[in-house]
Amino acid sequence: MHPSAFTFAAAVAFAIAAPACAAETAPSGWVRSPEGETILRPFRNAPYPHASRAGGFTTNGKTFTAEQSYSDSTVGIFIPAGFHPSGPVDLVFHFHGHSNHVAKALDEYQLRQEFAKSGLNAILVVPQGPKDATDSGCGHLQLDRGAFAALTQEALDFLKAEGKIPEARVGHIALTAHSGGYLVTSSILTHGGLTDHITDVLLFDASYGALEGFANWQCAGKGRRLVSLFTEHLATANVELMSLLDKHGARFHVLMDKELPARPLKERAAWFIHTPDLAHNDVMHARGYYSLFLSASALSQR
Repeated sequence: MHPSAFTFAAAVAFAIAAPACAAETAPSGWVRSPEGETILRPFRNAPYPHASRAGGFTTNGKTFTAEQSYSDSTVGIFIPAGFHPSGPVDLVFHFHGHSNHVAKALDEYQLRQEFAKSGLNAILVVPQGPKDATDSGCGHLQLDRGAFAALTQEALDFLKAEGKIPEARVGHIALTAHSGGYLVTSSILTHGGLTDHITDVLLFDASYGALEGFANWQCAGKGRRLVSLFTEHLATANVELMSLLDKHGARFHVLMDKELPARPLKERAAWFIHTPDLAHNDVMHARGYYSLFLSASALSQR
């Protein structure tokens, strides 16, 4: 993955040094920009620290220590400009891939801009997974039953305490994943809790494995929508996922990305979209697919 030109921290520092800039930091720690406001802070129910990585993790001859990659409990929260809280709060949880961290992911994939363009009257939550490590594990959210529900409630309680929402009740939830974020997403669908609130699952070149979790979720309830956008190297995995859905008699559609946005993907079914020319790290933002797929979700619009 390629680091963005400016990290989130650098952008904040620049904003403080130059008040005329578009972004500014409020005393509470929220960073305001034209797209909305963002905060990065530790959460008790974040994926890490977790016993599964207390001794670090070694892969392909490289070791990532617990201190380096598994001690950061940061969760990023973005509230788009124009958000109007009313009753239960719709949420989007995004899970980043390998060799990344929350601040970098927000910048590198233009998550704030894409989320704002989607028009959702919802809040984006980005938990820190393995920090800058080639690892798909995700601690509590991957391994502990009910951990996703616990983090969701903690985030809502925080937002209410900050005066951002009037009540800490969850509405609809969409899960989005890029690359190595597949494993935690499938795990949440299997045993994370709040399954009945999850209406949409969007995979951006993120179908490497744990496919049964996605298929079982899609087939277990009405009105659910699974979208998998994939490049050539994941074609076989997506055919396998289609086969799992077919065994359950579930509807799914297959198309090329050149058919977008003429096909808005609003039908509550499974969608498979092949992109033959986008690079792995461009699938979310280069053509605006993150905002496009979110705009067709079951979450409310601003």
